[in-house]
Amino acid sequence: MNKKIINTAFVAIFLILAVAFFAIRGWFVAVPTLFAAVATATNCKQGGCMIPLALLASAAGDYAGSTGNFIMQVAFFAVAHIFYICDFAPRRAKQRSNMGYAVALGAVTISYLGFVLAHIESHIEFVAVAIYGLIIFTMGVTAIFQQRTNKWWYVGAALLFIFSDSCIVFNKYIAPIPNRTIWVMTTYYAAQGLFMALHLKRKTITD
Repeated sequence: MNKKIINTAFVAIFLILAVAFFAIRGWFVAVPTLFAAVATATNCKQGGCMIPLALLASAAGDYAGSTGNFIMQVAFFAVAHIFYICDFAPRRAKQRSNMGYAVALGAVTISYLGFVLAHIESHIEFVAVAIYGLIIFTMGVTAIFQQRTNKWWYVGAALLFIFSDSCIVFNKYIAPIPNRTIWVMTTYYAAQGLFMALHLKRKTITD
């Protein structure tokens, strides 16, 4: 079967599973991302294994979150972002034309992180969120500096992931967000779906 057709089917199944989550909820939150990990693993030879591993770690984080284990959720997502960083960083551009975007992301991320940390009373959660915030910021920066044909789609996915996590910590530590699940999960699945689709399109690790 044509690879393009198979990849389109993978993306369609992911979208169906993502929509199904809103009806099922609970542990099913991990199923779409786990499927994305398996789907992208079929393209490891051409596209590398970092994104499949990132998706797998994210699925573990999803499940941990569904059980209420916030620290493990943060830990698994931190590992996922480290895998994304390992995928993006080696393809960084030599020019510094994107420094302005990185500085803007840093200003927003660090300011917001400081605001959130000021509201966290648990020392363990304070450290976990602080470390995680720096890791996800690094993921965003390496997405900006990478040299790939679809680079800005990767940046868009990274920003969606950052926005989703920002909603999670705002809801947990600052104030309840109306329709929190919709805000968090639509942007989260959009980010992971983009990472999956971009990886499936790769013909080489540099694409």
